[in-house]
Amino acid sequence: MLNSKADSRMVIILIIIACLVGFFLRTYFYIINRSLWLDEAMLALNIVNRSFLDLLKPLDLDQAAPVGFLLLQKVAICLLGVRDYVLRIVPMLSGLLSIPLMYAVTSQYRQSCVFFSLALFALSPKLIYYSSELKQYSTDVLASLLLLFIVPKCIEKNVKPHALIALGITGVMAMWFSHPSLFVLAGILLTLGLTFATNRAGYRLMWLIGVGVVCLINLAIIYCVSLRCIESNSDLLNYHSKSFAPLPWTNFRWYYDALIGMLSNPATLPTNLITVGLLIIGTFSFAAKKWQLMLVLLAPLLFTLVTSGLGRYPFTGRFLLFLLPPLLLLLNEGFERFWRILSKGNRSLSWLVSVSLIIYFLYGPTATAYKNLQSPPMREDIKSVMSYMKKHYLKTDVIYIYYGGGPAFEFYAPLYGFNCDSYTVGSNARNKPTQYIEDIKKINHSRRVWFVFSHNCSWCVVNEQDFILEHLNKIGLKKDEHTAEGASAYLYDLR
Repeated sequence: MLNSKADSRMVIILIIIACLVGFFLRTYFYIINRSLWLDEAMLALNIVNRSFLDLLKPLDLDQAAPVGFLLLQKVAICLLGVRDYVLRIVPMLSGLLSIPLMYAVTSQYRQSCVFFSLALFALSPKLIYYSSELKQYSTDVLASLLLLFIVPKCIEKNVKPHALIALGITGVMAMWFSHPSLFVLAGILLTLGLTFATNRAGYRLMWLIGVGVVCLINLAIIYCVSLRCIESNSDLLNYHSKSFAPLPWTNFRWYYDALIGMLSNPATLPTNLITVGLLIIGTFSFAAKKWQLMLVLLAPLLFTLVTSGLGRYPFTGRFLLFLLPPLLLLLNEGFERFWRILSKGNRSLSWLVSVSLIIYFLYGPTATAYKNLQSPPMREDIKSVMSYMKKHYLKTDVIYIYYGGGPAFEFYAPLYGFNCDSYTVGSNARNKPTQYIEDIKKINHSRRVWFVFSHNCSWCVVNEQDFILEHLNKIGLKKDEHTAEGASAYLYDLR
């Protein structure tokens, strides 16, 4: 796409800017250090309250995470202390490292228009968000990129055994830190197997089989240590049951909605014919250029759908974040091929259309980033609530925690001077809201009572926070309150 040194210099500058913006946004939202929300807090309690050995056992509170990720988090808090920002260091570093790695991967796949995919990657709202969340999804993306980076060297005609060994080592390590890396690795092994078989490269095929056997043994160990426990957790599987692909695979409407939905979340791309058209062009372009690269990028999606159809992996939202690099590579290839087709007819028109497409695709992520910089999303800001309570709390006060805020309050309680005897976590009675009134009846009504809410279930049988507050207003007098984004505290005199 470049015909002069000036053009090359301009693109290099744009690439550097994209990287710096990506670094800044990830770092900024990490430094904000928002409160742990419910899911993060539940995983944090497992990491903090368990020993290294106990992290190999089924996690409490219906949580699941790769063993390597958990152990690395445990090392972090042992070295740096039990703080929320410490628990987010691993996702943060994964998010930062992924940016230059995305550039390297795009370059490896023989794409000259690196800026387009890199800018979408750097500005992706979901990638920015999950780089500062105590979950493994940012690490999933890094593992996916590491595997994709190795592939081009393995499909060269004169590939050496050390390239396959490097693939094996990377794959073995990736599976310990990222569950869906298995889908990426499986797609790579399938592609290489077909390549070596069609080329009758028996020597290389034997090396590949050896790598595959090692990866299978590694998977068996991981299954016994971790995946078996997750698979047997019926509550966790039931929770995600609506996100599993339906069987038989004839419900085309579900698959259409799921694939289009993936463009919206987690990819945050426009869900229209322009995006779909570029993806189709990119797929055929890779097929014409190097069919192995096309298969490497599409196979993880197919393996994910198959596993989802078997009821073992949710096909939705954050669980698909690892598919974003292959998706952007296909989109980038489609964009580049489209430009080359247009440039054969009218070069000026091709540049105009290309710049328009770049602006079109980057406008949404840029606007979201700007909005979040002006008003950072705090999600469930229970730290603000607990800080206010600490200033106004009396030793004789009672604290009642709505069950949705229980894990987060428990994690932060020692930091704000609340011991476990000073608060009570209420019942989870989504299908029987009258149980909340029974909880309130058990509270000592001779003292002031703080009612703390977070992660309110507004979509349940009743809006639970409103239901509880309505009852409290009937039986007591509200003396104080403090509200924050996604969290609140109310002081009542029930005497």
